[in-house]
Amino acid sequence: MSSRPTRLEAVDLDTAVHPLLPGQLAHHRALWGTAEQGVAVWMSYQVTGPLDVAAFVGAVRSTVARHAALRIGVTTLDGEPVQWVRPMPDDRRLVAMTQVTANDTEQFTRYVRSVLAADIRRPFDLAVEYPFVLRLLRFTPTLHAVLGVFSNYAVDATARMIVVRDLWGAYFGGGTDADPVDADYLAAVTGQAAAADSARAQAVSAYWRQRGPWLPPRCQFLPGLGGPSASVAHTELLTLVEDEWKDVRERWQAAGFSTVQWLLTLFAAAVFQLTPQDRLVVSMKLNGRRHADQGVVGMFDVVVPVVLDRPDRPADLLVQVRRELLSATSRRTVTRQALDDMWATAVRRLGRPVHDTLSMTYLEDTADRDDADGGAIAIERGAYTPTLVRTADGLRIAANERPNGLGVRLTVDGETMSQATFTRFVAAFRALLAGDDPASAAPATESGPGLTPLRAPDGAVVLVVDLAEVTSVLDSHPAVASARISVEVAEDGGSRLAAEVTPADAGVTADDLASHVRSHVAGRPFLAVPVRIAVVSGTPDDERSEELFMDGVG
Repeated sequence: MSSRPTRLEAVDLDTAVHPLLPGQLAHHRALWGTAEQGVAVWMSYQVTGPLDVAAFVGAVRSTVARHAALRIGVTTLDGEPVQWVRPMPDDRRLVAMTQVTANDTEQFTRYVRSVLAADIRRPFDLAVEYPFVLRLLRFTPTLHAVLGVFSNYAVDATARMIVVRDLWGAYFGGGTDADPVDADYLAAVTGQAAAADSARAQAVSAYWRQRGPWLPPRCQFLPGLGGPSASVAHTELLTLVEDEWKDVRERWQAAGFSTVQWLLTLFAAAVFQLTPQDRLVVSMKLNGRRHADQGVVGMFDVVVPVVLDRPDRPADLLVQVRRELLSATSRRTVTRQALDDMWATAVRRLGRPVHDTLSMTYLEDTADRDDADGGAIAIERGAYTPTLVRTADGLRIAANERPNGLGVRLTVDGETMSQATFTRFVAAFRALLAGDDPASAAPATESGPGLTPLRAPDGAVVLVVDLAEVTSVLDSHPAVASARISVEVAEDGGSRLAAEVTPADAGVTADDLASHVRSHVAGRPFLAVPVRIAVVSGTPDDERSEELFMDGVG
């Protein structure tokens, strides 16, 4: 039942191919070498009443014809990823229709959820498939399930809203135009490719590269607050609806700030309560559409870092968030290479591979359907959303704002913080959401092992290191007789980790020792590789000191 429809022929040599959008390139890079490319967005609707199946198929046909991104293929030619636009599929490929036999509606619902879960987990192979699967499952003439799963190469969160709006708009409005429209999408692809080569793009890249020297490679949560426990994701869903949401939104608007600015502020304020670091980097997923691309379906999302410093007063954080978020948003057309270069400088100075610990996504959901304005039929969104084992990497906040409510999902993996720490974080975030002021802007100082700060030239703590742990790892190398770890001041005034090692084997090098420490870093947030390692023998003439250039950008 849940198998994908017939596969297609891959691109031939006569087909016009085009570069990927920046958001597609970032997605392609994230999935490079990953066997299970199961990243997708989806929708589910329960339709109650006499659905006109022919009209629904016509609405799907019209929507797919209107949006060329729903017909793209993606492959690699001469080592570079490219895309092309396929012709319209036939109706059988547009919608997979199934009559479901079940004992009751509960059994039907369980079956539909299992089908959707299977489609979400199954990766798309866009070399030979269309980037979507739409299903219409019928239980009775008056009860249907509409399911849709879309590859992230083709559809981002904003595009999903456009697809939903156009699909139901065509059904209720009778629009069945099916002539393919490719120009809007291809113009967006061409325009963004040209923008990537512009002088403005070079200035944007230069801006991000210069931000790198003293950015924290990861966010650290004190072990005294619970510490990492296991590779298990913890999730909490917070909702504000109706009058409660109206009161909160009016309070935020009266202060002159947007919902996303407030939520980022609350997220950062809660994190600052649980970390000894004075600087955070929150990866923000932003809509990368230019003005000319508004309304175009495609993968335009881009991810940029928003850098926030611990404020002198809690109230100052909101102003800082607005300034930094606007700055990042205005420079969101940045290449992945420029961001990699930015992070590489932080890695070299602090000896810690990059872990994208904090991230945020926000969507103002204005186009989804959950009503009965078709008269004869009623539509309920999300009726068949399956229970999925959500993967998480770091601490993440995903917010969905609708006219009548706000949903906030907080998720963390067990290697970033334990359940106890996450419970404390959620409690802090919930209190801030309710309007409570943070008790203090001072760093967290809960009990834990002796942690030594590494500071930026301005004095901000950007990383804390357990010197005893670093010493122990170096001592565990079979060619090391003894090791001494220290913090020294770099030429620009910031601090860095250094080591003096007495070898038991004269052949050991600083690179050998650095590789040994690096092999132990995963899952150990207070371990870093000394940036300068001096291998000391019996006399000063035999001392070999090397500054290391790490390649651990993640």
